[in-house]
Amino acid sequence: MAASDLRRRLLANDTILCGGVWDSLSAIIEERAGLDAVKLGSSQLAASLGLPDIGLLSAAETRDRIFNITDHIEIPLMVDFESGYGSERDIASAVHWAHEFERAGAAAIHIDDYGDDKCPWLPPFIPVLMSAESIADKIKAICDRRRSEDFLVMVRSGATSSIAFKDKEAAFEESLRRFHLWKDAGADIIWPRVFTEDHLARARAELPGVLSQSIAGKKAQGRVGAEGRAEPSYSAYEYADRGYRFLTVGATFQTVMMQALTTAARKFRETGDCNDFAEMSMPFKEWIELVDFSDWYALNA
Repeated sequence: MAASDLRRRLLANDTILCGGVWDSLSAIIEERAGLDAVKLGSSQLAASLGLPDIGLLSAAETRDRIFNITDHIEIPLMVDFESGYGSERDIASAVHWAHEFERAGAAAIHIDDYGDDKCPWLPPFIPVLMSAESIADKIKAICDRRRSEDFLVMVRSGATSSIAFKDKEAAFEESLRRFHLWKDAGADIIWPRVFTEDHLARARAELPGVLSQSIAGKKAQGRVGAEGRAEPSYSAYEYADRGYRFLTVGATFQTVMMQALTTAARKFRETGDCNDFAEMSMPFKEWIELVDFSDWYALNA
């Protein structure tokens, strides 16, 4: 239901606001807040286990988290698929893990060409890329073998963020070439990483179908391009006005939770009194009902 709803709404040119999650509780909260979809990013998943996003987690660990999240929500879940969980020519692993993510309940995955499983926001800012053709082969194989067309594939290129390109125009043109190739291979959604108003408009004009962007505040997420160049910051509705429809939150929601808990813990260390941060707290009744206490308790009544 969630997967088919996502495809239907995107085909209808609806704007989708997609929050960033890391576990079932964050997904439940964001669903009840009214978001259209949620996304499990590798950075948030790694951080939830106390780890940096440098490829330490396996595809199996991500799949298990997908099962847990989708068991608790009805809205669609998008999942970070790295570069296919294998080497450049390892098409079989990409197909296998795409199948597993679909089986676990993911409505969509996004695959990129970064060539390793390190967060691209971290230095050295994507020194090399996988070949466009190798990613196209993975996309085609995944699309040919997916159980349903409702399971969507989104693509992202690091060309405009790679330090391999000193010429910004050349990097942008290479990203367009890759996106056209990947769209022909079967990709459903394109996520251009662009850094100027002109490139944002040109990407929309030159690329067919649904386009995506990630929404990040300047403080909460280190959005950078090649050699640490800062990216512009737009709101979801500003992107929507420019023709971008699948709008996702990266790590920002998790950083809000981290800052709130840090503040509360430090205040408790100072005073020992939870009433000193009561305004930050969710009421007890709301808390227990987030995890459906009444429904579960009624089973034993």
